[in-house]
Amino acid sequence: MRGRWGVAAVGGALVLAALPSAWVGARSSGRVRTFADVPAAEVALVLGAGVRRDGLPSRILRGRLTLALELYRAGLVRWILVSGSPRSRGYSEPVVMRDFLLEHGVPERAVVTDESGVDTWASCRSAVTRFGLHRVTVATSKFHLRRSIALARRAGLEAFGVGHDAAADGLRRVSARGSRRELLAITKAFWLSR
Repeated sequence: MRGRWGVAAVGGALVLAALPSAWVGARSSGRVRTFADVPAAEVALVLGAGVRRDGLPSRILRGRLTLALELYRAGLVRWILVSGSPRSRGYSEPVVMRDFLLEHGVPERAVVTDESGVDTWASCRSAVTRFGLHRVTVATSKFHLRRSIALARRAGLEAFGVGHDAAADGLRRVSARGSRRELLAITKAFWLSR
């Protein structure tokens, strides 16, 4: 009898461990797109990824911003919401993100900052509750894309996403670390982001 309870407990634990990944897969299915096939949306939601000590975007963040810039230039989005922490190495991440986009030719009226984006869930919730958005194209790293879309949809957004390939951009170690981190982040997203 004791053995059956042990097997049942292990089986139950495995099911609980698999649920978050299954949820992310289901919620993002068919919504991860390439630049060539992403549907047009009013807004690109760019999720933060850190600021360097000199106040410039990290290489990961620069990849996400460049992707949003390309979406804007191609007419696939009309404006860009940059969301991140107000305190990243002493800088406001959204302000750094906005400045990068302005320096690369995006008009000031087409960039909106959100300093409440301390994590992906907060950014997605703020897009709905603070900015009243309904449909977005998420611009983030490939390793972060499925969870971001799942959380955007949980927040009430009609979301598709395009991912910057950090590994192909010379950031293989950072991308691998990000992929490993996603395992825990997916679990947190499933159980705590309600």
